[in-house]
Amino acid sequence: MKFPKLKLKTPVIRSLIRLYLVFGTMIILFVIVFNTNFFYWNCNVPFTAFIAYGSGFLIRLFGGDALVESTYLLTSGFRINIVDGCNGLYAAAILVSGVAAYPSKAKQKIIGVLLGFTAIFGMNLIRVISLFYLGQYFPEIFEEAHIYIWQPLIILWAIFVWFIWWIKIEK
Repeated sequence: MKFPKLKLKTPVIRSLIRLYLVFGTMIILFVIVFNTNFFYWNCNVPFTAFIAYGSGFLIRLFGGDALVESTYLLTSGFRINIVDGCNGLYAAAILVSGVAAYPSKAKQKIIGVLLGFTAIFGMNLIRVISLFYLGQYFPEIFEEAHIYIWQPLIILWAIFVWFIWWIKIEK
């Protein structure tokens, strides 16, 4: 069986190589930065606490019972700790890397990063709140929902948000 030859023009190949190199380099840089003590204590922990406080605020706003202590969300009989990796920063890094790698104007990139980060932050609040209630009322499925449903959904959400941004800038 013969496979058809792909005939890609040199500018297309260069553009694809650039896209993959920028994306990959940015992901590597994000992982390196995210794993420094400086970033962890000065950015990650305060941002994660902000996620906890935002989740607690929304739960109370809609009549729920939640107490917040740093990165912990508590109620009588149940508590969760929002830890590194559960705050949406890695998903945001994927989005930012994709936006930065794609050839577009600086203004489009800034809008993509700001709106994308907001969309990921909002989805992550929904994630934390839903897991908080799952842990209270259905603790037997909490871990599976956390690992096998919400972790991939947040990553897919970041890709989806990037895709929507891409469609908007290509119009």
